[in-house]
Amino acid sequence: MPNKKIEKALYGPSTVEVAIGALLGLLLGVVVAAVYLVFKPVQQIKEAPKEVAKGVVYYLPGKTDGTKARAWQDKVATFVKGGQLVATEDELNAWATSVSGGGAVAKADAKPAKPADKPKTDEKKGDAAAAAGSGDFLSASGLNFRVEGDRLHIAEKVVLNYYGLAKEVVFQASGTFERGGESFVFRADKIYLGSCPVHSLPGIGGALTKALVAKAKVPDDFRAAWAKISALAVEGGLVKVTTQP
Repeated sequence: MPNKKIEKALYGPSTVEVAIGALLGLLLGVVVAAVYLVFKPVQQIKEAPKEVAKGVVYYLPGKTDGTKARAWQDKVATFVKGGQLVATEDELNAWATSVSGGGAVAKADAKPAKPADKPKTDEKKGDAAAAAGSGDFLSASGLNFRVEGDRLHIAEKVVLNYYGLAKEVVFQASGTFERGGESFVFRADKIYLGSCPVHSLPGIGGALTKALVAKAKVPDDFRAAWAKISALAVEGGLVKVTTQP
């Protein structure tokens, strides 16, 4: 009976062993590359660049002008009670600020308060320090919307916490709404976590989005009204919604 150890020493590993080793090496390479890209900072900009730099992921926040979002509370009431409404980018972000505990939107005639001086070290810690203390592996804050033509861009600051080591990255998803079963769902064809194109990783993008949606601080009446949406579309830089009573 041939000795397998002697055969391996004489002829080397089998084809199956070589294939398994190559596959494991490939998977390890993908994981390392993905982790590197997740923690690679994105470049925040104020307007779309004329020329896109290779290898750079941009983050363009949506508008948050409170003077143009005075009717957002009335539109939320219409959404909950039932009716038709058209929401602008500023109004979406005014609502996002309210549900995240950012306070009310400033009035047009209100003078901005003078910011209090605080140590730079506190500014750097921010949500990452809070997340490290919470113990949650995944937490998010700073929900932001940007409407571009017929597409909706959603962004959040996500904190990844691993045994007290917290790192804040930007989550970005862009797409549109589609009817999925009895309700409407957001279908994102581009999803980034940091600089990592999560949409290129099978099964990861959808799972990550669902996890963030589940953690979103949304009032119960808003979630109930979402199930009653009869029409929802993003058109011409506006979000048009119709809900049933």
